[in-house]
Amino acid sequence: MKKLSLLTICISFIFLFTTCEKDSNTKPSQKESKVFDVTYTDNTVVIDSLAINDVRIDTAAYTYYFDNNDPNLDNLETGDILILYGVALRRVTSIDMIGDETRVETEYASLNEAIKDGEISWNKKISFKDGVVPTVMMGGKPVPFKSTSSDGYEFEFTYGQYDYSIKFDFAESSANVEFGITKKLVNPITARFTAKGTINNFNSETDMKFENSTLTSFDQKNANISGDLTLNLTVAGSGSDALTFDFPVVLLKYPLMVGPIPVVINVKVLFVVNCVVPVDGSSQVEAKFSYNSTTGVKYNGSDVSADATIGDYTIGKKLNQTGASSAIAANFGLAFPRLELELFGEVIVPYIQTAFLIGGDYTFTPACQQAKAQFIGACGVDLSFLGFGYSAKKTLWQEEKILLQSGDCAK
Repeated sequence: MKKLSLLTICISFIFLFTTCEKDSNTKPSQKESKVFDVTYTDNTVVIDSLAINDVRIDTAAYTYYFDNNDPNLDNLETGDILILYGVALRRVTSIDMIGDETRVETEYASLNEAIKDGEISWNKKISFKDGVVPTVMMGGKPVPFKSTSSDGYEFEFTYGQYDYSIKFDFAESSANVEFGITKKLVNPITARFTAKGTINNFNSETDMKFENSTLTSFDQKNANISGDLTLNLTVAGSGSDALTFDFPVVLLKYPLMVGPIPVVINVKVLFVVNCVVPVDGSSQVEAKFSYNSTTGVKYNGSDVSADATIGDYTIGKKLNQTGASSAIAANFGLAFPRLELELFGEVIVPYIQTAFLIGGDYTFTPACQQAKAQFIGACGVDLSFLGFGYSAKKTLWQEEKILLQSGDCAK
């Protein structure tokens, strides 16, 4: 056997509800760590970090070209699982000699087909100033930064009817963030949605274990996600807006190697807007969220469940007024940080997030003016690449606070 040991909204967050305790979080270890302690299956061939430099790679076709004299070819057969350090995990479908090279064609394989027994884990500090700022692409074209430096970045772009702005200012232990969405109907601006605040650094931990090429446990946890965020919506005669914008740009990337496995933690954001505002209608709602929570999900060999705590949180009301000569409703929310986890380019956690929602409405039959806020934790998980054919969406918690209620409002 081949063995390697290396110590090393309307909001669309309505999922299967799972309760969680509201106690404070236990402060996690701030020390980063990695463990790759596994026994490979007998038909797994590993191309290590030195040998991978001699392999010509066609990433689009998942085809790999070796020198005919490469000793790694001695043990390679059709049907084997091929691990190329930092590049790919694939099943060999054909091996052909072409001139001075040997072409190896491959197909999809899952991690449990390569790992017989063992543990793979890591604890990564998500320090905002240390994140990799990716190139921003929209519609296949790069979006230029308004400003970028080691202290942060800012960019703006237009998508559909809306103008978006995103700004990060990095500090040693936190980041100041600003998000903005505006809608213009000629002049003036008729809708503005903003979120501004601070998020502190936190740790992202993942652990998985295999026995007899079977995933027996999986735990992904992001502890002490804390900060404050003030959401504001201001609309006037803006008409109807229904927007769920899973922002197609990664805001920050955190790559790391765990054994031969390239792991990437992506930080993203999701925007949600849902408004029906008549010509003479207007709404202003603002609320401040402060929180210290843990998002997480775990698999114990038989069930997948939430592993999360809402922790200490407050929702403070600041400004709330909505009115019109006919019914009006305005809602704005965002999920941030929206974390995505991938191994060998395969996404196993599409999202795990804290989310914030504010809204105001006014109805006439009976007359009622309301403003509400929600603090939500949610996640999606897909364990197929680990060998367990399971995917699901879960609500970790969902708490609502009434900011204003005036008139004959049904309870």
